[in-house]
Amino acid sequence: MSKKNIKENEEKAVEEEAIKEPEFEAEEPAAEEEKPYDVLIEDARKNLYKQYSTSRKVSNILMLVIVVAICGVMFLIISNNQILKIVGYVVGGLLVVGMIVYYILNRNRFPNKVKEYVALVSTKVNERMFADPAFKDLQFNNEEKLTMEDLIGDGIYAEASGINSRNVVHGKFNDRTFLFGEAGLVRPSTRKQQVPPLFVGRYISVTNDLKFDGRIVLNFKNPKEPLDLPNAVSDLVALEEKEDFVVYGAEGVEYQKIINHEVIAKLRKLEIKGHLLNVNVVFWSGHTAAYLSYDDAIMSVPFDKAFDKDAFEQSFIDLVNCFRAIVE
Repeated sequence: MSKKNIKENEEKAVEEEAIKEPEFEAEEPAAEEEKPYDVLIEDARKNLYKQYSTSRKVSNILMLVIVVAICGVMFLIISNNQILKIVGYVVGGLLVVGMIVYYILNRNRFPNKVKEYVALVSTKVNERMFADPAFKDLQFNNEEKLTMEDLIGDGIYAEASGINSRNVVHGKFNDRTFLFGEAGLVRPSTRKQQVPPLFVGRYISVTNDLKFDGRIVLNFKNPKEPLDLPNAVSDLVALEEKEDFVVYGAEGVEYQKIINHEVIAKLRKLEIKGHLLNVNVVFWSGHTAAYLSYDDAIMSVPFDKAFDKDAFEQSFIDLVNCFRAIVE
C-alpha cells in the first residue's frame, strides 16, 4: 500500500471518529420527591385500616374455630370412652396453650402499629401547621402533657374533672414565646349521665406586655349553635355583647384602652363555622391564652374515614391568624 493510501485511510478514520455521537454515562434516577403530608397520612391510614380489617377477620375466624373446638373437646370429655376422654383433655390443653401463644405473639402487634401511625400523623401535621416562617425555635415533645393548672388558671373554664392532652409544642412566634397543645377538659359525669366536655380543641398561651389588674375574656361564638362557652366568668360582667361576640371584664373597665382594637378586629375575622366551633381568648397582665374549639374531624386522628385535607388546611389558617392577632 502506498504512503498516499495510508494517509488517506488515516484521515478518513479521524473524520469518522469526529462525527461519532458522544457517549454519556447513564445518570442515576432522581430520588423520588416525598409525597405531600396529606397523601402520606392517607396512605398510612388506608394501610392501617386494611391491617385492622384483616386482623378482625382473622380473629373472628379463630373465634369460630375455637368455639367449634371447645364443643368437640366437651363432647370427647363427657363421653364414656376413656381413650376419648384422654384425647379430649389433651386437645383441650393444646387449645389453651395455642390461645396463650397466639395472644403473646399478637398482643402488641396492632397497638404498636397504631402508635407508629399516630406518631406519623402528629409529625406531618406539625410540619405543615408550623410551616409559617414566623414560627421559630420549635420544640416538640410527645411525652409532655398540658395540666389542669395550665388551662383552669386562665379563668375561662371551671368545674373540670380531668384533662386529656397531646402534641405539646414550645417555641416563638415573631420572637414571642408560646406554648401550644391540643387538649380536652372533661366535666364530672356518671354512667347514667354523660355530659359533653367543657372544651376540646387547640390551646395557645403567649406572653404579652400588658399591665392591668384582673382579666378580660373575649368570646367568639356561633349564635346558631353556641358550644364550649366560658363558664368561669361569673365574677365578670359583659362589657360588650353582640349576637356572636361577648367581652367580659370587671365592671367599669374600659377594655378598649387595654386591648388594641386591631387585635379584636383580627380575631373577629376568624370564621366560627364548619369545624371551628368557638374561640375564647383571655388577657392577663403578661399572659394571653386562646382556646380554639374544634369538632372530631380535626381533633380525632383519622382512622375509618379519609383524611380531610381541606378541614385541616383551614384549621392551620385559623391557628396562624390567631397567633397574628394576639402577638402584636
